[in-house]
Amino acid sequence: MNFDELYIMNPWWRDRVAIYADRNILQYQQSKFKYDPKVLFSEIDLSIPGIYTLRGPRQVGKTTFSKLLILRLIESGVEPSRILFFTCDMVKDNSELVDLVKLHSQTFASKEKMNYIFIDEITQVPNWQAAIKFLADLGLLDNAVVLLTGSSAYDLKISTERLPGRRGVGKNLIFLPITFSEYLETLSVHLDKLDLPSILALGEDELKIIAFKYSFIEAYFHKYALSGGFPKVIDEFEREGKCSDITKAIYRDFVLGDAEKYMKSRERMIEIFEKLPDIVGQRFSWQSLSNDLGLIIRSVNTIVEYFEFLAYSFIVSIVYFIDPSTKEIRRNKQKKVYPLDPMICSIISETGKKEIAMPQIMELLMLRHLMMPQDIEQTALNLTSGPYFWYSEKGNEIDFIVDREGVLIPIEIKYQNRINKSDYTGMKRVFGKGIVATKDTIGRDDNIVLMPIWLLLALMK
Repeated sequence: MNFDELYIMNPWWRDRVAIYADRNILQYQQSKFKYDPKVLFSEIDLSIPGIYTLRGPRQVGKTTFSKLLILRLIESGVEPSRILFFTCDMVKDNSELVDLVKLHSQTFASKEKMNYIFIDEITQVPNWQAAIKFLADLGLLDNAVVLLTGSSAYDLKISTERLPGRRGVGKNLIFLPITFSEYLETLSVHLDKLDLPSILALGEDELKIIAFKYSFIEAYFHKYALSGGFPKVIDEFEREGKCSDITKAIYRDFVLGDAEKYMKSRERMIEIFEKLPDIVGQRFSWQSLSNDLGLIIRSVNTIVEYFEFLAYSFIVSIVYFIDPSTKEIRRNKQKKVYPLDPMICSIISETGKKEIAMPQIMELLMLRHLMMPQDIEQTALNLTSGPYFWYSEKGNEIDFIVDREGVLIPIEIKYQNRINKSDYTGMKRVFGKGIVATKDTIGRDDNIVLMPIWLLLALMK
């Protein structure tokens, strides 16, 4: 990267109002669906030095978030020259990364006031962690708020382990496709939220009153289930009623391009995508999958590497078995996988030429809503910290188990027209309680709450 390119990426240095002409800001202002990530904004303290990481899938809005934060800083009166932004797509190595930050520090940075450094897609730079450590050790980050974004949780995880005592108040942040509740809030539909224990405690009459009160929400949910939670995709659905082929191609090229870059084989990833529709939401072992992919990937270890790449790249979730008696996961037991979002489902289905069924899409939507930031902070979608699932040797299975303050809560998804007691017998016998997410059934059977999935996802905190 030539140093004069920094001026192109930081036009506010010459004219503070240039931020309003920024491409990401313009796209955001012109969008019909303007998602405001308030929680993420609140997590970053702009008054105290700190190194923050922001992780999430490609095209989820990380760059736009950085630009919106820059806009807020400029509008609050921060001198624009103290704000540095650059993307690492054209940064060839970590030495150049150091040079770019040093140049800005020597030219514009203030020693008395806070400086702000935004480095986008930093995981594109090999061994970038050493560069950040070097800059911190030089003292160039002592008076700065630093935001590092990337689409690889594995690289960002390593970085924090190499920055002991150098991060200030910084923390790891996650930016995932938005939940149904966030979708509704963005459309100015506000509901009183409940946590899972509170939902479990609702009585029969309370359930029916809530369902009647919020019945209009169902129409919103069917639109959300089609679009998923990527703001750009939602905006297209709001405008056109569908996701364009161009947008799908952008997401597909990013997924397969990263596979080619990091795993050295686009063809193998395509072969895995062709198999994925058959196993989404189904129990399997790495060995059984190896048998199915034997002509393509002969090694079990190689298959595990590819799925870990998918998990650390926020593409596919890996869900593990939990032993309810010990609350320990069993890695040697069968596991399940789910694409993160309906948009990714669409890419997988088109690549594999096989649709992922609606019941499985309902399961992956539930899984997305059960994820807690602390669950995925270190291992992304390799869900070793939950949510989990459970099955018995006799074939009984519970889709998801979550740990809420030391209490395991089972959730079963039954997206079907009729619900029978046999659909939740295992849940009642093993756990004595639980939530069944249904298509339209609502009620209570002892300690089992049955609630339509559209209502459950809307209410969940």
